[in-house]
This record gives sequence, structure tokens and C-alpha cells, in this order.
Amino acid sequence: MSYGWATVFTLAAWFAGLVIDVNVRVGDLGLRTVLPVIVMGCCVMKYIKDNSK
Repeated sequence: MSYGWATVFTLAAWFAGLVIDVNVRVGDLGLRTVLPVIVMGCCVMKYIKDNSK
């Protein structure tokens, strides 16, 4: 996984979290912060897995 794909996936997760936060009327869920952190963690784990072989 390259830096470019990790950036694209992280920005997409931020945008998805923003859309969900705006459309769900429960309150501020903080998904625009949580989703990109989870996605970036997954990208880092995939990078480590691919380089350990």
C-alpha cells in the first residue's frame, strides 16, 4: 500500500464520517475523527504485513 492510497482512503473515510455525522440526528458522534483513524490504522497494518514477507 502506498502513501497515495492511504491518503485517498483516509480522506474518503473522513468524508463518509462527515456525511454520517451531519445526517444522523443523534448528536455529535465524532465519526469524522474516528473513521479516518481506524482506516489509517488498517493501512499501516497492511503496510507492515506486506513488508514482512
